[in-house]
Amino acid sequence: MSRLDKLRDDNAAGADELIPRFLNKIKLELARPLTMFFRKVMENEQVPGDWKEANVIPIFKSGNRNTATNYRPVSLTNQICKVFEAIVIDQVVEFLEDNKLIRNYQHGFRKGSSCLTNLLLFFDKVIHSIDDGHGVDTVFLDLAKAFDKVPHQKLLEKLCKHGIAGKVLGVIENWLKGRRQRVCIRGRWSSWITVWSGVPQGSVAY
Repeated sequence: MSRLDKLRDDNAAGADELIPRFLNKIKLELARPLTMFFRKVMENEQVPGDWKEANVIPIFKSGNRNTATNYRPVSLTNQICKVFEAIVIDQVVEFLEDNKLIRNYQHGFRKGSSCLTNLLLFFDKVIHSIDDGHGVDTVFLDLAKAFDKVPHQKLLEKLCKHGIAGKVLGVIENWLKGRRQRVCIRGRWSSWITVWSGVPQGSVAY
């Protein structure tokens, strides 16, 4: 129920066309059947096909509107799936944190950490080094479309090495298989295409 409470009314619907505002209106009636359904998904290690679909909407950033690279693609995914994802990720992150499997210098996608906390820690180290009379060399790396290029098999191997196994790993593996997406521009849809790599960016971030 707590995860249903966190659905934002202003979020857009995914390919299933279910909007969070509607789900919020019936969340009391949804809580029990969804709990039973989520348990069945976990037990069978199979997620519904529409959980693997995403509508990609191009959002204009700046510059020439006729240049494709000036748009940021946003994936809109299934809202019910997001509730399930949030429940799973809570348990996975708790396991990783409790067993100290996430290093302290990992700031992304951690509760209480962000790009800002990473930047503050970096500046603190630089300032102390300069105060102590040491030189500082800095190398910045910007990986283009890093999330789009994650190989699924390597991701699963990484999870397994961190102790994520059993039905949780099985559900994640099934969720990554057979994914597809389509692009929507001005109310017109492209045909569906299969997604072979990458982490769905319309999914839940911690």
